Amino acid sequence: MTRNLPLMLGIAFLALVVVMNSMFIVRQDRQAIVLRFGQYTSTINAPGADQPGLYFKLPFFDTVVIYDRRNIGLTLEGQSFVASDQERLIVDAVVRWRIADPRLFYQAAFNEEGGAQRLETFTESALRRALGGATSNDIISGRRAELMQLIEADLNAAAATELGVRVIDVRIRQADLPQETRDRVYDRMRSERQQVAGRIRAEGERDAVIIRATAREQAERLRGEGDGERARIFASAFGRDPEFAAFYRSMAAYERAIDAGTPIVVPPDSDFFRYMQRRRGQ
Repeated sequence: MTRNLPLMLGIAFLALVVVMNSMFIVRQDRQAIVLRFGQYTSTINAPGADQPGLYFKLPFFDTVVIYDRRNIGLTLEGQSFVASDQERLIVDAVVRWRIADPRLFYQAAFNEEGGAQRLETFTESALRRALGGATSNDIISGRRAELMQLIEADLNAAAATELGVRVIDVRIRQADLPQETRDRVYDRMRSERQQVAGRIRAEGERDAVIIRATAREQAERLRGEGDGERARIFASAFGRDPEFAAFYRSMAAYERAIDAGTPIVVPPDSDFFRYMQRRRGQ
């Protein structure tokens, strides 16, 4: 019995190894493919299925490859693209994707790292096609949402058939001009704004001249109408009272001839006193 103990322990250890290599667990957030002699045999817990749990395989003959079932992120930073107006742009993009066909994914990329590298290549091509057909202004602000939808559709068409991947979302996180191009564009924009401001200022000055000329013309017309009305009123008053007309003309002559503050001596028999006495006697 004692002599057989090492053999028994060896058999028990071998049996334990066989049992351990016969079982595997697929979690809820994972999916697996089973290979026998390197050839695909089955998929467990694929997208759309609900098959997590404990599974068995043939030890030493079957191989299990586990993939993530959740969404996976891919970030592209500092990618350079040329827009349709020949402006070079620096673009940062984010792609959310998941493995939709584990069998095709294994055949095309083997593992998730290889799949991410291939998807990055697909994404760069889709970005180049979409951004190459748009102006820099559209990419930076105008049509970014529309362009992201085009990129997502283009990327899905390639990734689904060649990689077994479904693209959930594509976001252009940042798109900007290189520093040297940005300075040149800002200088051009500043020059255009100055030209617009100069044109508006010139139009304002021209309108001001027209308004002032119109106002002077209206003022002269109103002054002329006022002077005419004044002359008419005086003529009517003078016609009714010739004596008052003579008195008024005398006073007007005094006003024109004498400076303000200058004392004058008026004799008692002057027109002023005679007129005032007559007015008092009436």
